[in-house]
Amino acid sequence: MRHKARRAGPNPLSECRRLQREIRLVFDPFTAKHCPTCLTPCCVKPTRVTPVDVALAVGTGHTFPHLNGGDAYAPSVEYAGNRLAPSARSLPMLKGEEAHVLEPCEYLHEYRCTFPDDLRPYGCTAYLCGPMYSHLPEETLRRLRRLIRQLDDTHTSLLRALRDAGKMPLEE
Repeated sequence: MRHKARRAGPNPLSECRRLQREIRLVFDPFTAKHCPTCLTPCCVKPTRVTPVDVALAVGTGHTFPHLNGGDAYAPSVEYAGNRLAPSARSLPMLKGEEAHVLEPCEYLHEYRCTFPDDLRPYGCTAYLCGPMYSHLPEETLRRLRRLIRQLDDTHTSLLRALRDAGKMPLEE
């Protein structure tokens, strides 16, 4: 008896990149219009960037020249530690004059994320901010939530594939 060959799904990295491109079609016009005057910016320290996000970008040949030859991983490692610490703080949401004390994410340069558009940090891409909920039509928000659920599933598959290939430590 012949068994059907098990058909592999799409390459998880390619699928992550495809989904990110689709999500960027909504995010980019929104961020261009709303981020410059936002009182609750999300691209601040502590960031949502993880060492895995940096590894994916670097592994595909991306560089971060604005870091002036510094360790591209250092900021992500520092903030990963902050997020995991018992004293971790959530992203600040400051109003008015308090907003000027926020430090921007190290991966921002000239008011733009320096990650490739289709390999933005997972935590950043999966985050829908309050202003999005205020300004985007419900139909657009539903579409974004659907795409983010798909991205979440694909990102999990990508992490598993990296783990299985020995590129990441096994979970404990």
